[in-house]
Amino acid sequence: MQQVSYLNQEKIRTKMPLSEEGEGLLQKLNAFAHYQAAHDYEVQCMPAKVTYKVNQELRLALVALLTTCSLLDPNREGRETEKFFEKEIKIIQKSTSEKYIDFGNIRPFLVQNFLIPEIVDDWILYRDVAGDGIHALVDKKTGLQGLPTYARGGDPVYEFSRFCRKFMEDRIARKQASQNDFKKMAMKSLSDELVREQLAAGYSAHEILDHIINDDLLEITTPADKPLLLKKN
Repeated sequence: MQQVSYLNQEKIRTKMPLSEEGEGLLQKLNAFAHYQAAHDYEVQCMPAKVTYKVNQELRLALVALLTTCSLLDPNREGRETEKFFEKEIKIIQKSTSEKYIDFGNIRPFLVQNFLIPEIVDDWILYRDVAGDGIHALVDKKTGLQGLPTYARGGDPVYEFSRFCRKFMEDRIARKQASQNDFKKMAMKSLSDELVREQLAAGYSAHEILDHIINDDLLEITTPADKPLLLKKN
């Protein structure tokens, strides 16, 4: 397995410029591809296949991450599909110490923005040959709560990108629900305070209830001391 260790030092070049963070994440994915290949049964039986397996794993990662980012972008809505990325991405092994990635006709802004640390780490967890695949990913991302709207299955790119989409939808829904709960709590607190003010201003509970039932609450007056939200007939 010395060949695997040596190849792990290779440089990756691309036609499209990446940020410093993007280059680091690309190297991280390449190192992970070497890790996966080192544990592949075919490679262990035939070490000569290591380069092929490494590039196969790296290409799969690039397709999955690009597909996921396209699916998560509300402006794209999955316009570029898995098949499109599979067709466009090519990995050319220049030597044992260098490889070149050609992104073909993929739009530059997608290439420059698809390497997101959180999603890269999620992919590595999902694909880890020593891990538990989609089960490990779902458990980690949901805190062992599961994701009722998600049903696992399909090829790796489809299964991973669809989970990311469902997880994002669930995160947005939970945030909106939390905001709605806060608004309800705030409105209740304000309503309680307004009722106390009206009681202090001389209105009876019966009068306040009558105004509520008859939807006659919001005729606002502002005397010098404090506002009154209820008005006697």
